[in-house]
Amino acid sequence: MGTVFGGMAVSLDGYIRSENGDSSWLNDAMAKDEDYGFAAAELRTGAYVMGANTYREVAGMGGGGSSAVPTHVVTHDQTLATAGKTQLFSGDLGDLVGRIKASIPADKDICVFGGGQLVTEFIELGLLDELGVAVVPVILGGGVPFFGRISRWTKLELLECRSYPSGIVLLNYALRRLSA
Repeated sequence: MGTVFGGMAVSLDGYIRSENGDSSWLNDAMAKDEDYGFAAAELRTGAYVMGANTYREVAGMGGGGSSAVPTHVVTHDQTLATAGKTQLFSGDLGDLVGRIKASIPADKDICVFGGGQLVTEFIELGLLDELGVAVVPVILGGGVPFFGRISRWTKLELLECRSYPSGIVLLNYALRRLSA
């Protein structure tokens, strides 16, 4: 069965967006010749699960619905425009993961692609197997935090730590539930 993995870029002080919603700090930090694991993630992905805000952002950059990989957008807004292999989802995330695992090849995984609230929900429900964190060398001083409230401790087992000349550090972890 496929692994459920997710990840995001985060400022050194733990934010995924600035207070005014600006994400140019991320683009400014990334170097054109550094891959940050994107190619490997794309190869292993059999389906994406995406938050509505992230989907709107990707669609605004011309990427909404252009993927050949099925994308499930978690939203209560059933009027959100989609294209291609993109479909809206509102309901039990465990059921969604089960349905996706049954529909993708056994050698493919599920990628949870943004945002912080969705990643937090997957962790809370014990649905996330791996977490990738790209720490960007910038301090925002406030904004949208990477994680929401998580009710139980979750131990992370380091799988990979890779640094890039741009100063970005990629950390990949396996998640293990602990009782608090």
